[in-house]
Amino acid sequence: MRFNLDRGLWPEALLAALATLTVAWPLTTLLRESPWVGPAILLILTVAVVGSALRSLDVNPTFVVLAQILAALAGVIGRYLGETLRWVVVPGMETLEQARALLQDAGTVLREYAAPAPTTEGVEFLIVSVLVLTAISVDSIAVTGRAPATAGIPLAAAFLVSVSNTGTAMQPWFFAAAALAWLLLVAQQGNRLVSGWSSADRRESVGSHDVSFGPTGHRRVARILAGTTVVAALVLASVAPHLPPTFLTDGLARSDEGRSLGGTGSVSFTETMDVTADLANQSDEPVIRYRAAARLQQPLRVTATTEFDGRRWLPPDYVADVTQEGLLRPPREGTGDIRPDVPFDVDQLSVLSNGLRIPHLALPSPFESVRADVPMTYDTETLAVRLEDPANTYEVTYVDVAPRGSLPEGIGQADADPAAWGQAVASDPAAEAAIAELTEEVVGDATNDVEVASLIQAHFRSGLYNYDLQLAPGLDRNDPVTHFLATRQGYCVQFATAMVMMARHEGIPARMAVGFLPGEQQANGSWSVVASDAHTWPELWIDGLGWTRFEPTPGVRTGPPPAYSQLGQNTFSADPTISGEETPSATPTQQPTGAQESTSWWDNLLDALRTAGPILLRALAFVLVLGLITAVIAIAGRRHREAVLRHADTPQERIEGQWELLKRSLEDYGVDPPPDRSPREMGEHYRSKARLDRPSGEALSRATATLERARYAAPEQTVASDDATMHRDVVTVLDNVTSELPWNMRVSAKLFPRSGVHYIRSVVRRWLPR
Repeated sequence: MRFNLDRGLWPEALLAALATLTVAWPLTTLLRESPWVGPAILLILTVAVVGSALRSLDVNPTFVVLAQILAALAGVIGRYLGETLRWVVVPGMETLEQARALLQDAGTVLREYAAPAPTTEGVEFLIVSVLVLTAISVDSIAVTGRAPATAGIPLAAAFLVSVSNTGTAMQPWFFAAAALAWLLLVAQQGNRLVSGWSSADRRESVGSHDVSFGPTGHRRVARILAGTTVVAALVLASVAPHLPPTFLTDGLARSDEGRSLGGTGSVSFTETMDVTADLANQSDEPVIRYRAAARLQQPLRVTATTEFDGRRWLPPDYVADVTQEGLLRPPREGTGDIRPDVPFDVDQLSVLSNGLRIPHLALPSPFESVRADVPMTYDTETLAVRLEDPANTYEVTYVDVAPRGSLPEGIGQADADPAAWGQAVASDPAAEAAIAELTEEVVGDATNDVEVASLIQAHFRSGLYNYDLQLAPGLDRNDPVTHFLATRQGYCVQFATAMVMMARHEGIPARMAVGFLPGEQQANGSWSVVASDAHTWPELWIDGLGWTRFEPTPGVRTGPPPAYSQLGQNTFSADPTISGEETPSATPTQQPTGAQESTSWWDNLLDALRTAGPILLRALAFVLVLGLITAVIAIAGRRHREAVLRHADTPQERIEGQWELLKRSLEDYGVDPPPDRSPREMGEHYRSKARLDRPSGEALSRATATLERARYAAPEQTVASDDATMHRDVVTVLDNVTSELPWNMRVSAKLFPRSGVHYIRSVVRRWLPR
């Protein structure tokens, strides 16, 4: 072997490695830490160096790719599975078990966390493995295979992972870096090839053979083609409809319930209560739009769960206790376990547009009724309304409990039966010590459940804690509650979880609820709820009130706590940061005056058309044009295949027509037609080109014999029975050939037959001289 640096294509290999690294750059936004960056860079460069070195030695391309795979596999195993190797170098069953465990860990994170997700060892293992496979694919296609443009496919696939998972718009520099790296790769290879077209000394090779000298003078043609392609791509991209990236691939939080919230794709929080991505979402696309007769003072509730596994909240199980269509009234008309002497107001709101995916529905709680033109179910455990079909609009009558803060005597005095609530009273064992110490300090000698809950709520809203979407460093995934209580920094999930655990320590059943803050008022008087209005809060079981909302998250995010939780402020610890006039930061001070007129279905339709109309029209136009082209080609193909048969009058002419039908149909299926020779020679051609079973082979032999008699025998010897036999044999052969083809070739033969192209071409040629 002779070592030749030029044959190694070192510049192209380094550009391929750079392109892989640029598409990996956006992954840094999906994870909280980036320990995977160093190993990924090292292994990607290893793939590039191994490939270039072997190409410099003129090794066969297949062995180049195999060597890159082995080198990358050795690097990944040594980095993440090294302790399972036998005799330091030999993998065994323990290696496979460890790899499976790492992938299971990564799968758990992918299902249960939204971006930014924790970077566990399993996640690091998965990311490095995928990036190394991408590097091998790009290098083998772009450098070894000399097709840098095609290498954009694996690069785009890797880039799509980042786009699909962020939940927000991709920063332009991520796309620009990936595009620039790919274009440099294409330009480098293209410059080498185009320069070689007129060069007297070519030193490239494919495998062990030099590329033959090509014709000169094609540089201008190549540049024109390249420029035309770029312009055409820009024009098509500007008119083609733009689908959300998750249309093509799943993202983080991909469990069964993980994407059940967010019909427009702008909401990504899951029923594990991880709302991080939504709180940081800057999209102003409304998830819900509604009108209300009075300003909404409570969140739009979606669901609740009682089970916490020490690290995260688990999705609840639903039971359809009540099923109704049109108008749903929960048992006891929504007031549930509220004592009859508890004061409450009844208000209404009308949802003008609903972007939540089924089966979820957002509405104030408790509610008396919800009206929608679809079947609805009600779960008495979670108090969640669920849909069987999408409901774009609906109306809710809801209850505002003790809006002026006064509660009858005895509310919250009786203890709940812990056996009746199961997980609703089980505190977090890992954080029990920290919870017990803080609860005893905050609650003191208080015994009334409302008083206890109010004291805990006031503690978290007292200014001692910082509301921040970024958690303090040093998070222990196995004990997040203790970490929050120690660092006193977090967002609504941490505040609500801590209050739930402290209430459970006091024997009060408590759970986590999830939904949206009331949103922001618009100029037309309606209210708009966006993804960043996602919110979680605790619900405590209070004797005389039932499941009752409290609000420990500081007012900078949520506004004032419920009025009933501020009872006895002269006795309870007051919240110095909250006043009765404080309002959520997301809502303006202007309030709607009186009841607003409901928007008609026609106005809603016009709004929807104004938003989605241009994209839908372009998509419809594209589909119509494509359908028209397909129909024209298919009809033309049929006319071409049956042209001779359609004008046949005698049995001999019909047999010739059947043979032409066979030839042109087989050409549509990818079998080239034979030269015009004797029938037997044409039959031998089809036997060698088409995969025929025994019955269809015999049918082909009979068809060629019938054609031979029709051409060379006396006319009176050809009868109508020969025509019928020919037809059956042709159908038998075509059926057999069709059954052996893959589905995509069958579809292509039906929609875009070659016979149709031939017919259209012949028509154009006939008309051009005229």
